[in-house]
Amino acid sequence: MPRRRFKLPVISRLTWAWLLAGSATVLAGAVFFNAAFSNEGAARIALPVGLPEMMARPQEERLAPPPVPASGDVRREATQLAALAEGEETEDGLTLIYPGESTLYTEEEDFSADEVIITIPGANKPAASVQAASLTPAARAIPDPDPALLHSTPLGKIPRIAPDGRAALRYYAKPFDGDRSAPRISIIVGGLGLNTKVTEQAIDDLPPEVSLSFAPYAKNLEFWTEKARRAGHEVIIELPMEGYGANAQALGAAALLSSRTPEENLQRLDWLMSRFGGYFAATNYMGAKFSADEAAIAPVLRKLKDAGVAYIDDTGAAQRAGQSVGIQMASVTRMIPAAAGDGERDKVRRELRALEQTAEENGVAIGKTYAYAATIEEIAAWARSLDEKGIARAPASAHLRASAAAR
Repeated sequence: MPRRRFKLPVISRLTWAWLLAGSATVLAGAVFFNAAFSNEGAARIALPVGLPEMMARPQEERLAPPPVPASGDVRREATQLAALAEGEETEDGLTLIYPGESTLYTEEEDFSADEVIITIPGANKPAASVQAASLTPAARAIPDPDPALLHSTPLGKIPRIAPDGRAALRYYAKPFDGDRSAPRISIIVGGLGLNTKVTEQAIDDLPPEVSLSFAPYAKNLEFWTEKARRAGHEVIIELPMEGYGANAQALGAAALLSSRTPEENLQRLDWLMSRFGGYFAATNYMGAKFSADEAAIAPVLRKLKDAGVAYIDDTGAAQRAGQSVGIQMASVTRMIPAAAGDGERDKVRRELRALEQTAEENGVAIGKTYAYAATIEEIAAWARSLDEKGIARAPASAHLRASAAAR
């Protein structure tokens, strides 16, 4: 009788396969553990930024559905503006973005390569700047949006004065805890929300006294503004307005234009004001032409006043309309250049020194700029030097209240 070849039973083959797979897993885990927890191994793991964002915000931001039926032009506007918020192309053929006259908002076209760095125990010591930041007392957070300070419109929820008299311009303003007898400087950094890296840099690196202004066309505004408020920054909403010699169409469908009727502009203002909550003031983006037209801007300022929202103007042209309406507002003292690179840092430093001089002469000064990495770095370093110069860092709302008291 011929010998039969010995074969492993099927169950044994499966068992061997599982044993081999398990051994490989254990070996890989040991290698990873050794690399992660030894000084010689990798100290950081890079993850796509989209992952923690998805965990923090499980639902993608959308324009809030109309709480009441919208008909006619309002329904059409709601559809168009909702598409605008998503960066889609509308029926008029415009790709709706939030550009300036430079490449301010096109620095970073692809955010997919952003990374969040997670430090593993056993890594090298953090840099001195990180250690110093960790020793800084946490700033007092700005309150979250209060439902009592909101009311519904066909285009979303917008601010209102609460039945008990509370208003956004006070409720969401950062308290000023500095020396009231010292010269005060306020800084506003605008154009935030459009570039994820620069937005995070501004929130994390700038002192909490710096007020942060967000572009209405940015995505994930609730996420970013909440992060800013938690870090102690008061926040502002930007209103795109018609400027001289500028392409009005490039400002998007929600732009406030002198060629539109007050009703058309106020409808767009409803959408702009509904983009996120928790802001104490609005400010212009561009807007020299619109601000100089009192008949055009007065209804906008009146609506902001009735909503309990302050206004900060950097054109110098809205003062008359503001006084006639009676809104609490302030005018920017100096515009600080938005430095696109290291070669423009000197311009930023010169304007910051000029702002100091204005504060020393007049007691208060307010500067405004737009978000670039180099500009933020310069402002952060400069702000740390103000204490030794006897100048107080103040949120923009403190300057606003000082202006209101002086009138």
